Amino acid sequence: MELPESKRAGAPENETGVHSELTQVAPVSLLWLSRLVEIDSQWNPKHWSERLFEGELNNPAARVRGVFVNELLVGYLIAHFVMDEAHIVSFGIDAKYRRRGFARSLLDDLLRVSRIENIRVLTLQVRASNEAAQRLYRSAGFRSVGIRKHYYSDNSEDAITMRLDLVRMRGETPDV
Repeated sequence: MELPESKRAGAPENETGVHSELTQVAPVSLLWLSRLVEIDSQWNPKHWSERLFEGELNNPAARVRGVFVNELLVGYLIAHFVMDEAHIVSFGIDAKYRRRGFARSLLDDLLRVSRIENIRVLTLQVRASNEAAQRLYRSAGFRSVGIRKHYYSDNSEDAITMRLDLVRMRGETPDV
């Protein structure tokens, strides 16, 4: 089993220039169910129940990763790994911890885990209005490949489908 990596990213610096919060990206356990629901309800109009999160935590195809600040779960990313493809299912950061690099830490962790597990392609859907998330994904190499009209059931908003070809990023020749 791989040990989680610890970093001091995204935390504010104190007067000595050293980050004052310990940040760790690691798998999320069932102990964090209520916190997952709490974070999800801050941004998701049709937020998931504990039962849905429990299903993901018990799903062998799901990778549920969290970013912890001083041992508090402040964000999560759920991706399904099937064969050589992965799909980001849900991704959220606690409102009090946004714009501090934690989403990027989770996304970088997913890319690292994807390479270890020989994932060739990553996909996701993102709300057309969520420009900040789209910028984050583009900065990691994702590109827009389509639009799903009226994808979100809460307001019929369109979703942009994005894709990252990890084979091309690694400089490998794709299978034809």
